[in-house]
Amino acid sequence: MFGNLQRIACRGPWLAGVLACLLAAPAHAVLGESVASIDADQVRLSGARRSTALAQAAVQVHSLVRADGSAVHEYVGADGTVFAIAWHMRVKPDLRALLGRHADAYDQAARRALATAGVRHHALLEEGDLVVESSAHLNAFAGRAYLKSRLPSALPADAIR
Repeated sequence: MFGNLQRIACRGPWLAGVLACLLAAPAHAVLGESVASIDADQVRLSGARRSTALAQAAVQVHSLVRADGSAVHEYVGADGTVFAIAWHMRVKPDLRALLGRHADAYDQAARRALATAGVRHHALLEEGDLVVESSAHLNAFAGRAYLKSRLPSALPADAIR
């Protein structure tokens, strides 16, 4: 496919630019990035959006809830940055979209967890600033991810759920 894109680029660089934009992945509100794209997550998850404020910590929680009760909660600090994400789903969420640039480190930890025998799997990753906890059991996927440096001092990590 990209070979064709190179041939098109020779014919007209503007056409290649248009095609590159169309092939680009959609933006998502991801860990460590702006709140501006939570709307894209709402569409992708086909869920209703509820926003609440945690006044003691100056935090907004945007909950995207699906008809089956599955939910993704995105925690946004006063600076407009997503610093934590929590999920409770019947199907595995697209963690690559939610974790963004942190997804590769999580994938490695998840592969190690899947190597253990049993039906229940739990992955824990604490690497530098990133903490990811994820568990799966039959049709229940739950977890949370947060950046320690962006976690407000008034909000304990246990409050992310």
